[in-house]
Amino acid sequence: MIRALVVDDEELARVHLIRLLRGEPDVEIVGEASNGMEALEAIQELSPGVVFLDIEMPGMNGFEVVKNLYQAPPIVFATAYDEFALKAFEANALDYLLKPVQPQRVRRTLARLKQSAGPEYHDAMREVLSLMDRERGTPLSKLAVHRGKRIILLGLHEILHITIEDKLVFVHTDKERFLIEKTVSEAEEMLANSGFRRINRGTLVNMEHVRELVPWFSGTYQVKLTNGTELDVSRDRARQLTQAMGV
Repeated sequence: MIRALVVDDEELARVHLIRLLRGEPDVEIVGEASNGMEALEAIQELSPGVVFLDIEMPGMNGFEVVKNLYQAPPIVFATAYDEFALKAFEANALDYLLKPVQPQRVRRTLARLKQSAGPEYHDAMREVLSLMDRERGTPLSKLAVHRGKRIILLGLHEILHITIEDKLVFVHTDKERFLIEKTVSEAEEMLANSGFRRINRGTLVNMEHVRELVPWFSGTYQVKLTNGTELDVSRDRARQLTQAMGV
C-alpha cells in the first residue's frame, strides 16, 4: 500500500489529484496540505510513503520544502509550466506530474514509484535540487527549525549564526535559538548562495550580521555580530573570510 500525502495551495487541484489517487488500487491518502509549512508538519507527523508536492506555492515553494526536510520521502513534483523542472526531472529519471493531471499519468507515476524508492532515487533528488538552484538562481528564502515539536519558519535575515553544541545543531537569532535537523555541513550546502560563511568546523555565520572582524592569536580572528556575540574564526577559514569581506 502506497501511503500518499498531497500538497497543493490550489484546492481544486488538490481535490482533483486526491480523487485520481483514490481511484487507484494500493493507494491510501494519509493527508493533505495547502502550503509548505503544513507540508513539513504533515510529513513529520504522518511519515508518508510518497508526497505529491506542488512546486509553485506562496511563502515556501516545493523545492524549499524538500531542502528543509531531514529525511525526505519519495517526492513527486506537480507543475503547470516550470520548464526548468521538466529538464531536471527528465535528466535524472525522476517523476513529475504536469497539470492538469491525467489519470494515465498518475498510473505511470505509481508504477515508477514502486521501483524507484531506493538510494538511487535520493541521489537523483539531490541532483535535481542542485540543478534547479543553478537554473533558477533562486536561493533558499526560509529555513525550517524546531521549537519542541513545533516547526518554525525563519527568514534568513533573522538568523545570526548556526552552531553545533553537544552534537546538536542550533540556529541562533537575536533572542532565541532553535534546533535544526541538519548537520553543519548540510546547512552550509543549503545556504551556500544565501550569504552564510563557515568560520570554523562547527559554525556558520550570516555575513549580513557580521559587524567587526578582529585579529586574534596566531593568524586567527574573531567576528563580532550585530547583537554583540563573539565567535572564533579558525586559521584555515580566516583567509576565505577576509577575502569574502574584501579585506
